[in-house]
Amino acid sequence: MTDGPTVTGGTSTAGPSLTPYFMILFGSSAGLASIIVLLAEIRRELGLSETGIGLAIASGFAAAFVACLAMAPHADRGRAPAMLRGGLALGIVGLVLLAVGQDLWHYMLGRAVFGFALGTAGPAARRTVIVADPGNLGRNMGRLGAWDVGGFVAGPMIAALLTAIGGFRFTFWAMAVALAALLPVAFRAQPDTAARDDEGLGLKGLLRIRRLVGAFFVVAAYFVFIGAFEAVWILEMDTRGATQTALAVGITLAALPIPLLSPLGGSLAQRYGARRWAIGGLVSITLLTTFYGIVPGVAALVAVTMVTSVLEGFTFPSAPMLVAAAVPENRQASAQGLMSAVEVATAAVAAVILAVIYDRHGDLTAWIVTAVTMAILLVIGAILTRPADHQRVRPGVPADPIRRPFQ
Repeated sequence: MTDGPTVTGGTSTAGPSLTPYFMILFGSSAGLASIIVLLAEIRRELGLSETGIGLAIASGFAAAFVACLAMAPHADRGRAPAMLRGGLALGIVGLVLLAVGQDLWHYMLGRAVFGFALGTAGPAARRTVIVADPGNLGRNMGRLGAWDVGGFVAGPMIAALLTAIGGFRFTFWAMAVALAALLPVAFRAQPDTAARDDEGLGLKGLLRIRRLVGAFFVVAAYFVFIGAFEAVWILEMDTRGATQTALAVGITLAALPIPLLSPLGGSLAQRYGARRWAIGGLVSITLLTTFYGIVPGVAALVAVTMVTSVLEGFTFPSAPMLVAAAVPENRQASAQGLMSAVEVATAAVAAVILAVIYDRHGDLTAWIVTAVTMAILLVIGAILTRPADHQRVRPGVPADPIRRPFQ
């Protein structure tokens, strides 16, 4: 990780340690994974419908959407460490609400608070990682993704163990305590020294940048898949007879290649071009998506998901890198926050719609709709991100995106 000096323009500047940002995202993702993996358990215990579960998921995405838009610009003004601490504190509150909840609205509120926490901490972490060492942007974005998804990988196994010991409420209490233990780490976070948004531009004018809008379409394609995973994959595993332990193991195995491969994927995306890397990887994921509704049984579904996650690992860092290349240093958090808003809005809409489709028509139809939607979004994104001179581009120093010459 980049904890040492960074050389930019011949001048050596000490960048902030990225460790607190990595660790907080790891803990927050583990908390989110514990919420997701316990959805089937909560549905059985409280008698909630698939549509009700979809609404609870959507409330979290909606809150994260608001947080990304409202909070991200503050990271461009030097407040990333405070946002990291605030996001962690809100995550603890959200887990406590989930631990004591009795009705659907309790889980909607708890998921919303936790979603706001993620929407606050995420853009702050991305801003710092992007500007701390631009020369190693791909590697560092890959590492951030590895810690982020690593928490998602660890969360299901932790949740399964804790649930076996004391039930789902005990699990949420335990995860809240675990996040509280990270508070000292959060107070060690330091602000970056890169250019800041001293003019207070925030989100102003970002949607007029063609390449940035195109990058958002690419991101949206991926998060249609994420929304489908939360709303369909988990419940379908339960429908196919997976136990809580099997579900946790399945999620862990399915996601494991992502943190292992993300650092390499980020480095390769920087070397060969984030646009080509992101679109190529997502096209492959789109083609695999339809098989989710075709393969029979639990083991086959997990196997196909693992193949998909290998592609995700290589692709995961490239979309935020494509966003980073479209804006200067002092707009990074705002652009990443807007990207996060696109992510959660897309996933929220996809989760609700696909939950209804799954409830009425089954998993095959839901996954076909997912694949078709992804394909349409990718075509639009590919067109809008294409440079006017048709040269391949890769993100280097965010303030001065550089083109990869033909070899």
